[in-house]
Amino acid sequence: MTSETALTCPACGAPRHAEDRFCEQCGAQLAGEPSPAATRTALDLGLAAAVSDQGRVHHRNEDAFHLEVFDGPSVAVVVCDGISSASAGNVAARDAALAAGTVLAKAAADPTRDAGQAMLDAIEAALTAVLHVEWTTRTQRVDPSCTLVSALCRGPRAVIGWVGDSRAYWFDAVDARQLTTDDSFAEEGIAKGLLTPEQAAKSPFLHSITNWVGPDAPERPPRMVELNPERRGRLVLCTDGVWNYAPGADELGRLVGELPADATPAAVARALADMANARGGHDNITVAVVDIDPSMAP
Repeated sequence: MTSETALTCPACGAPRHAEDRFCEQCGAQLAGEPSPAATRTALDLGLAAAVSDQGRVHHRNEDAFHLEVFDGPSVAVVVCDGISSASAGNVAARDAALAAGTVLAKAAADPTRDAGQAMLDAIEAALTAVLHVEWTTRTQRVDPSCTLVSALCRGPRAVIGWVGDSRAYWFDAVDARQLTTDDSFAEEGIAKGLLTPEQAAKSPFLHSITNWVGPDAPERPPRMVELNPERRGRLVLCTDGVWNYAPGADELGRLVGELPADATPAAVARALADMANARGGHDNITVAVVDIDPSMAP
């Protein structure tokens, strides 16, 4: 059990969280510039790893992840991106990742549980968590909300679920493909034949999402896809702070392929986060990497 002392903004008295650097109510600065080490969080669990970086422009990190690894091998991983126009987006992402990750971790440890239903339960848990996020009204801010992409991996099989435009990719020696389709006006325009992929990439609506995790989200079910790879490879989950700088699966796969063949998931995650920072770092950056080897299936 954890507890948190109630904190308030010294300028206006509004509630705030310990990690906030600016008040959601009045915009007052709450802390000085963070040290470089404070801008990045990383977790290396061998078979899987994740990195979350503040980036070079944003004043705080509104991304979050949850990652657990079990014998089997099984992995539960969630990556969330707080909506920039929403209040307390960082808290929404953090609480959603924890809630969904907790459900998926229980399913990862219990092979008898249906993976698809566990994924639906996890995303529902994320929504419930965001509904309970405390926030204060600020001009042009809406209810707390976030995007979410998650995976439940059991041996060589993985079920991926998502809401919004955080993405999942698969990379192996011969294949590089995007597993998810963004919930966005741009992608829906492509699906309807109104936009070409090239036009969508240049569209001002590229990041205008049509579904998210939050109280004001449309009543649309989350989407899921199953992965059953034939070859050893890497499952990569990331926020748009990563794919903005390598939007195509081929380009992102090339970056992964340029790393040594024995690069660990932690090394891959660091390399992709460093790439995003080197190319501008205009958004928060979060990437999780899971190694999957069908030959090692139990």
